[in-house]
Amino acid sequence: MKRLLQIALCAAAVTGILTANAGERTGDFALIDHEGAFHHMAWYDDNNAIVIFTHASGAAEAASTLAEIQVLQSKYENQGVVFFALNPGLQTDRAAAQADAAAMGINLPVLMDDTQLVSESLGFTRLGEAVVYNPASFEVLYRGPVAEQLENVLQQVLAGNIGDIVEVASSGTQINYLASNTQAALSYETDIAPIIAENCASCHRDGGIAPFAMDSHLAIQGWSPMIKEVVMTKRMPPGQVDNKVGHKVKDAMNLSDVEIQKLVHWIDQGSIADTDNDPLTALVWPETKWARGEPDLIVAIPPQSIPATGVVDYLNVVVELDLDKDVWVRGSQIIAGEPSALHHVLTGVIPPEGRKSQQEIFMQIVNSLPPEKARPIQQMLMAAVSSGESLDFGKILNSLPPEADISALFSGSQDADSASIAGYASGAPGQWNEPGVGGLLRAGSSLDLQLHYTTTGKELTDASEVGIYFYPEGEVPTQRTSGAIANNFNISIPAGAKDHEMIVEVTVHEDAYLQSFLPHMHFRGKRMKFKAIYPDGSEELLLSVPNYSFNWQLNHMLEEPLLVPAGTKIQAIGAFDNSAQNAYNPDPDAEIFWGEQSWQEMFMGFYSWKNADQGGSD
Repeated sequence: MKRLLQIALCAAAVTGILTANAGERTGDFALIDHEGAFHHMAWYDDNNAIVIFTHASGAAEAASTLAEIQVLQSKYENQGVVFFALNPGLQTDRAAAQADAAAMGINLPVLMDDTQLVSESLGFTRLGEAVVYNPASFEVLYRGPVAEQLENVLQQVLAGNIGDIVEVASSGTQINYLASNTQAALSYETDIAPIIAENCASCHRDGGIAPFAMDSHLAIQGWSPMIKEVVMTKRMPPGQVDNKVGHKVKDAMNLSDVEIQKLVHWIDQGSIADTDNDPLTALVWPETKWARGEPDLIVAIPPQSIPATGVVDYLNVVVELDLDKDVWVRGSQIIAGEPSALHHVLTGVIPPEGRKSQQEIFMQIVNSLPPEKARPIQQMLMAAVSSGESLDFGKILNSLPPEADISALFSGSQDADSASIAGYASGAPGQWNEPGVGGLLRAGSSLDLQLHYTTTGKELTDASEVGIYFYPEGEVPTQRTSGAIANNFNISIPAGAKDHEMIVEVTVHEDAYLQSFLPHMHFRGKRMKFKAIYPDGSEELLLSVPNYSFNWQLNHMLEEPLLVPAGTKIQAIGAFDNSAQNAYNPDPDAEIFWGEQSWQEMFMGFYSWKNADQGGSD
């Protein structure tokens, strides 16, 4: 018998220890902590063990358990043991949890298990209880009070002797699992199928972008272990947004706590169909691939050949629109011909007379600044030209003050009336203006497209399309959208860095309604949040993306546009994971700098807003 089991049996006479079979695999999971940070257990598999203890504000056992944990933390945190508190859904208010942690001096993450599913899977029954969890195998090695037996297990783990689970009876306040009590007999027809239909099936269907169809009970049952895993680790749905803080977003692609509970509990109950009626088989999808129906203008992007392997440089393609009259644009969408290879498309409108060069636009930006701020940049440019040295464009861009709007460098236009045409990234639904808002596409205009492809191991030909929707003839929208792009070119991420933080800032120069936020990083992007710093010095968290994914470049539209005063600064605060724990990291031993290719990095925030004063219109 393994040594840990022997320890457990020797102590049973005096402590009431129970033993269970080895290999109690609870599975992988991810949770957000009280400060909004994302913690995925697989990310900690370079550690020896994780200690998680249940904690709730005001609980009788909170202070004593915390004191015991802090003793263990001081002894073992430098030996590859990670410590977490876990609130088992008893308090879900993030601000209250932060205040409690500060008042009690808790200097470790408090995982917020609002659904109680992680607490259930770890087998917690009482407050003050702890588990020792193996982040490599996702197994519980100990369950019981913070006591001598827990430390014995840690010592055995550090010695390389991982044995059977040790369970010790606990005496803390009992945890009430409300959902598991009320969801003991869930119905596939009325409880589960509607969740799948509303949140999953539009992508997971024949012809959808997802890899398998969720079109019947049989399919859901077959994929149920994977469905549970991706829900518990928050990989799916891919919404990324922390919906417990900041402002609500449209079409967030997140499940509610109740939906997650029902889905996981139903899978744990065997994924059984309770009736012969299967609502998923009755789903009907639009015949058109366009989200808003057939566009008024469909622009075919010339087919592009993509090799099976290697690096494909960014391609810039100009496509004539063949418009013989001016049109006002209501919305647009790009349909990828080969979504497995097309990473992104950036679009710009070239007016009929042609557009200015980036150098001309850049000088216009510099010359529009107050003289005292423009002069140092002009002197830097003159010095480089006089000496014959090549310009460090990244250094020059980052020398611009925060109020400099560089978005025209990317869109190619400084015309306030010019239409904005949607770009493309995986998961992007297109761009659709609210009534009365639009831009002008003039006769003779063309589109400038930047195409970024990644190789897939198979030769492909991409034939993507741009769909553009017009306002009815004679209907002229009176309002315009604008925005900004925040971009930091001075990127230097040390090799192996797990959480390399950066900040970039833009200024809103007029009273405006903030509409959307889009974070952009590459393979090493980890998290990004956006906050407003108002002219009076107060701050507000606007949106948090704690689990950024390079595979889903999502534009987050606010449900209700937020009015901010002129002079408001928008900060994007994010971080990169350049360690071996990042499964997408091509080379954790390399220092990473700015670059266009996916294995290099970018740090950008894209913003759209609508100025409040538009000739007397709101």
